[in-house]
Amino acid sequence: MIRKYLYLSIIIFLSGTMCGCIGGTSQKSVYYVFSASRNLSTVQSLIGDRGLGVGPIKIPAFLNRPQIVTRQGQNLLSINEFHRWGDSLEAQITGVLVENLSTLLNTPNISIYPWERPFLPEYQLYIDFRRFDGKTAESVTLDAVWWIVDTNNDKRLLTRRSSLVESTHGDGYKAYVIALNTVLEKFCQKITDGVIDVLP
Repeated sequence: MIRKYLYLSIIIFLSGTMCGCIGGTSQKSVYYVFSASRNLSTVQSLIGDRGLGVGPIKIPAFLNRPQIVTRQGQNLLSINEFHRWGDSLEAQITGVLVENLSTLLNTPNISIYPWERPFLPEYQLYIDFRRFDGKTAESVTLDAVWWIVDTNNDKRLLTRRSSLVESTHGDGYKAYVIALNTVLEKFCQKITDGVIDVLP
């Protein structure tokens, strides 16, 4: 008899738990995207018809996922299931780079790798992101090695490393994504300065 009531109690408990899961309110995911900057100063067009290809770019594998990844410490990461990228992080970074560089260099002749004919850029930009993350309510860091190659002879014209830090200016993931967007804009300015230095 005791065993019978014990089984009945377990069944009632499980039924109540399942009803609570089914009837409970689930947290909705929030999706974020980067945007090209609107307040960029242009320079005299240096690329002209020669073209600049952007990519391949490389980002740390742990960042290239749908969930937004933040740091909790030097060796500790946080992956949030409910704050996600609206598109792949790599695709968003590349897209913003092309849009911003097109404005900064005053040319439409910039394309994302791999490009299709008839577009054959004379110059190609490679980027290896070492860091593109940070802590919410604190700051984000962009650390990247990048180089420009003359595609006519595969000669490397320039190699630089850029390390930039941007405050989040607020709490939460919205402020965090805005800070990443801002530091990416500043990185585009560094690339523009490099193009000015090496292109005739």
